[in-house]
Amino acid sequence: MVNIIVRYTNNCRGFVGTSTILLLWALPLALFPLFFGRSDIWQLCGAFFFSLSLYFVFLKFFAERRERMGIWAGILLRIWFLFTPVFLSEDTFRFLWDGLLVSEGLSPYAELPTHINLGFNQNLEKELISKMNSPNYYSVYPPILQFLFLVPVFFLKKGISIFWAISIWKCILILFELGILYIFSKIKKEEGSGNCLKYWLHPLVLWEGIGNGHPEPILFFFLFLGILYWEKGKVLRGSIFYLASILTKIIPLLALPFLFFYWCRRSTARSILLFFSANILIFGSALIWFLFSDIGDKILEEHWRKGIGVYFTLFEFHGGFYYLLKNLIKLTWYPYSTGIILGILSIFTICFYSFRISKIETNNKIVFLLTVWIHLCGIYYLFSSTIHPWYFLPILAGSVFTKTIWPLVASSIWIISYSTYSSVPFYDRNWVLVLEYSLVFGTFFMENFLLLKHRRRQIYFENSHPS
Repeated sequence: MVNIIVRYTNNCRGFVGTSTILLLWALPLALFPLFFGRSDIWQLCGAFFFSLSLYFVFLKFFAERRERMGIWAGILLRIWFLFTPVFLSEDTFRFLWDGLLVSEGLSPYAELPTHINLGFNQNLEKELISKMNSPNYYSVYPPILQFLFLVPVFFLKKGISIFWAISIWKCILILFELGILYIFSKIKKEEGSGNCLKYWLHPLVLWEGIGNGHPEPILFFFLFLGILYWEKGKVLRGSIFYLASILTKIIPLLALPFLFFYWCRRSTARSILLFFSANILIFGSALIWFLFSDIGDKILEEHWRKGIGVYFTLFEFHGGFYYLLKNLIKLTWYPYSTGIILGILSIFTICFYSFRISKIETNNKIVFLLTVWIHLCGIYYLFSSTIHPWYFLPILAGSVFTKTIWPLVASSIWIISYSTYSSVPFYDRNWVLVLEYSLVFGTFFMENFLLLKHRRRQIYFENSHPS
């Protein structure tokens, strides 16, 4: 009887302690969107880092025993964000605009928002154009996202407000995040590793994912399913989901060199020759026709000036090497070549890494492929001119089952990049860039050199001095 009472008392204390931690974790995240915006940098950092500190406390002391409470806390906070305005980004307004174009049978890749009048609802169209951050550029969102944009637009056309249409879009994201959570929990049961709460409760995931409607959870859901099916030997299904991740956001294309080298190392010379011949015949002919036709030339020129090309030549946001190289060549004959040069360097580095890593054989393909994914994204971000905080969500999710630490550090510190918006005109502050990159590079160096060296010494000592 006494043991039962003691156990009951300890459970009550544990429940109260966990509830208090989760409540204090959730409050700043939930209240910030109601009273502040991204320009309120001190309040933003205060709310984020206070919540982040409690996130680490929960993971350290409560996560294993109170995992279910953590999951429900994440679900409830996500539901709360359905009823809050977007407060860090204007991307969702572009999502709705693209959805309106597609619903009218128009291509968002061929129509500029400022050059077209849909004749649907003048006030609604003006509101969307005034709030979006890219009214003078073509859409860069791939087809699967364009298809999903139709869901909130269907209700928008039925008369609901833009606010509620965005809430419906957030509902779609919640469904995909629940899918990620389910896959995480299933793998944990099978392999006994990983803690899904590392992703599920992270403040950046909540703010940038559901809170501001960024589609990175959809990308990772498809990519993770592709990895799972490939690991099980179901290559066709894995390829379909991998293609779906590319058609959600193009960044999974980074893995193509690795997949190519990995396949070549395990295939016969005849298979490789047939593969190259078929691709040269099909894609090479189509590419040559496209490049040398008047239509192709016009499309490439327009989208380089007002589409995807703008990302490499004009957009700038907390790019590390980009700013260094830009200052070095700004007085040369072609000062705007920084993005192109770094793009070429990025391709060569990714190919070199992919070639080297593709020879590794491992029994745990999930961990291996997620580690490759994290490293490929890291190389790309290293040379990129634009690194927004939500870019780290797919690699933070990937780090759940790996021992890679730097994605967690990057996801935890990059929130201060919003200091760019704390004054008008906007500009990136040098001290913020130094702090961000110092912490991320320092962590990367520590885990890949110092800790690795320490582990090797331990293994050598154990082998040299058997008990």
